[in-house]
Amino acid sequence: MKTQKEIISWLRANLGKHATAGLTTSDTHALVASVALANLISYQSAPKDLFAAYSAIVRAMQPELRHLAFHAIACELDWGHREMIWERAGLGEPPRSRCVFDRSGRQEEAFA
Repeated sequence: MKTQKEIISWLRANLGKHATAGLTTSDTHALVASVALANLISYQSAPKDLFAAYSAIVRAMQPELRHLAFHAIACELDWGHREMIWERAGLGEPPRSRCVFDRSGRQEEAFA
């Protein structure tokens, strides 16, 4: 399991060095918890409660930073897990930003 430092470094490498600049301490804790939960989920057959917990943790983050939780799923799992977890958690449309090293084939906008 990745540490907070590893997750932040991974996001900066994939989304740009300033991508995590707005994270508060609470956002960072929620981000790390979301990655830990993603490890538990990893399959669509995971208990619904895990998806609900993931949703609650991501919603605890500032709305403009929630896309970081979406992308951070791929720092532990495969790129394709991002959409599955996001959608099963009921978090709406997946973020449109794109990670530099994303090879999922997903059509996304370049991260600004």
